[in-house]
Amino acid sequence: MKKIIICSVLIAAGVFSAINLKNSPDTPAPDFGFKNVYSIVLGYDKSMSEKTIKAAVIDSYFREVAANGKIIRWNKSMFPLKVYIQDSPDVPGYYREIVMSAYQAWQRASEGLVTFDFVETPEEAQMKCYFKNVNNQTTIGAQSFSVNGNVIKDSTIVFKKTDEKNHNLDSKQLFSSALQEIGRSLGLNGKSPSIYDVMYPIGTKFNTEITARDLKTLALLYSVIPDVTNVPPTTEEKAQLFTVNEILATMNVPVTNETQNLDEVVASDIETRLALAEQYRRRAEYDKAAQEYQAVAQMKNDRRSKSEVYYEVAVMYLDAEEFDKAKSCAEIACATDMNDKTETLSALIDYYTKRSNSAIEQLDAILAQNPYNKYAYKLLCQIYREKHQENLLNATIKRYGKTAGTIEESL
Repeated sequence: MKKIIICSVLIAAGVFSAINLKNSPDTPAPDFGFKNVYSIVLGYDKSMSEKTIKAAVIDSYFREVAANGKIIRWNKSMFPLKVYIQDSPDVPGYYREIVMSAYQAWQRASEGLVTFDFVETPEEAQMKCYFKNVNNQTTIGAQSFSVNGNVIKDSTIVFKKTDEKNHNLDSKQLFSSALQEIGRSLGLNGKSPSIYDVMYPIGTKFNTEITARDLKTLALLYSVIPDVTNVPPTTEEKAQLFTVNEILATMNVPVTNETQNLDEVVASDIETRLALAEQYRRRAEYDKAAQEYQAVAQMKNDRRSKSEVYYEVAVMYLDAEEFDKAKSCAEIACATDMNDKTETLSALIDYYTKRSNSAIEQLDAILAQNPYNKYAYKLLCQIYREKHQENLLNATIKRYGKTAGTIEESL
């Protein structure tokens, strides 16, 4: 089983809780600067223990992918897939380069689990990318499979030419969208619950880092027998693959039974508590999720791990727009362990509650004192991008990109 280096700075996702309540060929594309910091096993088979599979399922969003119905993915033996990216005179030249860079990012991050060759005509390609404005397309990119029965013919991604103000697309905005649409083209049809994963519903957020959770989900996806694929696996290939039920059976809580009464589940270990918390969260029962996350925090042995639990539940409540509860969790996180991540929570809350000027002031102060705080840097860059303050964005990248940044190019 090959090892890989995950090319991203993992920002904890999934949101744990702890409060009492009643992220190929060389091209001139921009270098998005993935850093090698985490090592995991990418790829799972039946030689591996149930405990290993269970840990991977917990630290992924494979259950969200499986809950969407049929498993749709390419046959691993058929990589590299051929990719066509439209060279259109109607859009800036960097559009094509950025989409190509996004394909290369998936290839590098997966260290060859998925690979691509770029071709010049759509007739040659299994994956096709076009730039055109389509009526009623609300997102930057939209992906679809062409399927005949249970056989994938091709995958098509359509990127808009301009944003809602008829401006050219921001390079990071396009890159983030391309990462997500390519993920869908690979079969990641489930939505991550973490704001930091590529497959989180983007909205106004810019996720430009492929995280460990993204890669573990991809690896699990390509370790199960597909329902729909381009070339059916052979008998020998199937023997090394899991069924979806075999993967999910490693969890104590069924994740495909949406009608199950979770209150009847008896949980006594961290894994089951996490599974329950995620189920409650999917059902928008946030207070019950928080109670389960609290139990997880109490099982943790060190202050840093406990603070991550509080941090994550604060983000859960921010996503749910329950801001008072988010603030309470943020206070607990900071009191438990003040670190680079928890230090940015106050600014993150201001960002969610539309007080961007206050958030900017706090983030500037944090970075002036600690120019290595990647969480403050990433959030500050995101705010400047959304406000279209390119001069301030470039100044921030120039000042802190080499200390705190994982993306060091300017627009």
